[in-house]
Amino acid sequence: MDAVLITGANGLLGSTLQDTFKYHRLITPLYCSKSDLDITDTAQLEAYVTKHPVRYIINCAAYTDVQRAEQEVKACFEVNSIGAGNLATLSRKYNIPLIHISTDYVFGTTLGCPLKPNDPTEPVNQYGHSKLAGEKLITEIAEQYYIIRTSWLYHECGDNFFTRIIESGKKNETIQVPDDQIGSPTYVRDLAEAIGEVLKKISDNHIAYCPPGIYHYTNEGVASWYDFAHAILRKIPTSSTLVPVSSSQTDHVKRPYYSVLDKSSFREVFLREIRHWGHSMHSCFERWHAYDYMKRYR
Repeated sequence: MDAVLITGANGLLGSTLQDTFKYHRLITPLYCSKSDLDITDTAQLEAYVTKHPVRYIINCAAYTDVQRAEQEVKACFEVNSIGAGNLATLSRKYNIPLIHISTDYVFGTTLGCPLKPNDPTEPVNQYGHSKLAGEKLITEIAEQYYIIRTSWLYHECGDNFFTRIIESGKKNETIQVPDDQIGSPTYVRDLAEAIGEVLKKISDNHIAYCPPGIYHYTNEGVASWYDFAHAILRKIPTSSTLVPVSSSQTDHVKRPYYSVLDKSSFREVFLREIRHWGHSMHSCFERWHAYDYMKRYR
């Protein structure tokens, strides 16, 4: 079985990949959190791949706190840029295909139509700049790389937009949500399954049929954060009032106003159907209800 190194294993996506790969019989996942493996430390990385027969790398490790990144610029770039570059070097040296997770935040002020992987990038905050710098290092250094940009990840557990809106709804709070940012909510379980499909395709068909490059994956459909919050609250009993506001009223950090990603190249290469975010949110709610029930009655 092929060994797959998965960095950032305790994060939202990394922990979901652990669920996704739990019963996968064709790979041996090697899950590493930051305490297990620091991607900014080249000596640690060298020692790890020397000790373990790593066949593929999935990089989920990232500095994702957009607000703190404005003050902690160095720490943000160390993980998102330098760390990504270190993995690219490892990928090239040991001929290891690298799947790297990136973000819609590499884009900025473009409006109107879904953004393609080769469209001009224009980050508007430090987080976006750091992720773009990481992408550039990977494309310059690595040969077998698959950069997957995604957006607006949510999950039925943990601290994320989906669960925060539900908790506010349970308390019948007045909730202010921006209505001037447009994107595609993405259920992290769908993304994890898509990554599994990428891994399967590149292992089955090799590089010739799955050209290295930058790909986009989100759920289908378009929404504002307000639209997403409204759809969530409709699923629970609540008397909360949802108030649409501008982004500047809720956040001091600039964010892309339009970051809907064009996924056509992902569908063409990896032959995967992509669900609408509304359908995926319904699946998320089914899991949330089960999780909430167990939490209350165990």
